[in-house]
Amino acid sequence: MHVVLAWVTIVRFGIVQGSIAAITVLPISTLPRLMIEELSLLAMAPGVLIGIHYAVQISRLRFGYGSDVGGRRTPFIIGGLVALGIAGVLASLSVTLMTQNPALGYAAAILAYALVGIAVGAAGTTLLALLATTVAPERRAPAATIVWFLMILGLVLAATLGGQAMIPFSYARLVEVSIAISVIAVTVGTLALLGIEGKGRPREAQASGDRSAEGRTGKVKGSMMAAFRQVWAEPAARGFTIFVFVSMFAYNMQELVLEPFSAAVFGLSPGESTQLSGNHHMGVLIGLIIIAVVGRILRGRPGALVAVTVGGCLCSAAALLTLAASAFFAPDWPLAATVMAFGVSNGVFAGAAIASMFSLAGMGAERREGTRMGIWGAAQAIGFGLGMFFGASVLDAARISLNDPSAFAAVFALEAVFFTFAALLAWRVARGPAHEGRAQPVPA
Repeated sequence: MHVVLAWVTIVRFGIVQGSIAAITVLPISTLPRLMIEELSLLAMAPGVLIGIHYAVQISRLRFGYGSDVGGRRTPFIIGGLVALGIAGVLASLSVTLMTQNPALGYAAAILAYALVGIAVGAAGTTLLALLATTVAPERRAPAATIVWFLMILGLVLAATLGGQAMIPFSYARLVEVSIAISVIAVTVGTLALLGIEGKGRPREAQASGDRSAEGRTGKVKGSMMAAFRQVWAEPAARGFTIFVFVSMFAYNMQELVLEPFSAAVFGLSPGESTQLSGNHHMGVLIGLIIIAVVGRILRGRPGALVAVTVGGCLCSAAALLTLAASAFFAPDWPLAATVMAFGVSNGVFAGAAIASMFSLAGMGAERREGTRMGIWGAAQAIGFGLGMFFGASVLDAARISLNDPSAFAAVFALEAVFFTFAALLAWRVARGPAHEGRAQPVPA
């Protein structure tokens, strides 16, 4: 019975993560498209807003530390989820305002997107920290797969159902759909979260005999900078932070490149390009399933999990080099299969990295799970934003002097270099001495 309840708890974590993701669909995907196509703004206009959304997520460190000090993470998660719901509606209202007053609407959008980023940091960081202290070590790898899977499912459901509800489109309908998504997501996420965080030692840790979790639910004293310096002094935490930044930078370099590549080099239509992105997401899900199986075998061995992350990074680099080569053989190349393989590699890398993160979060001399998650979350957000901008910039620069196949191939090859570098960083973390033992309880 306990095992069943443990898996139900993990699914509940995933539902909360899916709720967070669902609210971000309109601000990150639909609203930028409206700004560019319907409102005829420059592409950099929504780009700046999304950049702000990522930049403010450096606040993840503050929220992670705050949840450590407070001793309770549920209020941070629910508060962040409610704030995110409000921010999502405000973002839609700001775009509606742009139709009447572009300057005032864009100013409102800046505030809305900043609130989106802060709210995602508050809810997401503390949710992962709570998962790391609640789920037993042997279940963390499959837990990572379930949480990531349900996050993607939340994105798909919000995009599909929300898109259908906006046919025919109007800005009034846009706001109505935004309100509906926010209300449903906040309600479902809150109900899924209630009761997970117990008082005292986590129930999962008790059942699994994980002594490292003992005493980790009480309050922690000390300033945020002291907590940051303490975590940064840990070789594994510092190395993993750098790895997260580099790997997320590499992971998102293709975000604004892959679909234009399929159109410019392979001549795919917009619908076919969308299907190609679907192949990539399907590949990611397959990779996550692989990690769920492998992680079950590894049973909470973080060093081995990071080693699997190395393999995922190297496979991603190989797939990118294959994509670069495909540019010179278009259209006679199995592009869909290549993109699928790239997705599988990304899924293996991402799933293993997340599982490693859950395991590493509980290691160290102090109860700093939230602080560690905050540092890694900030590194992820900054790497994500900069990688997307860098990939698009390299493509623009390369197309000035190179033909399209060579320009796109150069971007993919450079991305492969970053993935290889990320693999080296992950390998250093895997071989680090911090994996040899677990943290000891800290006296209250």
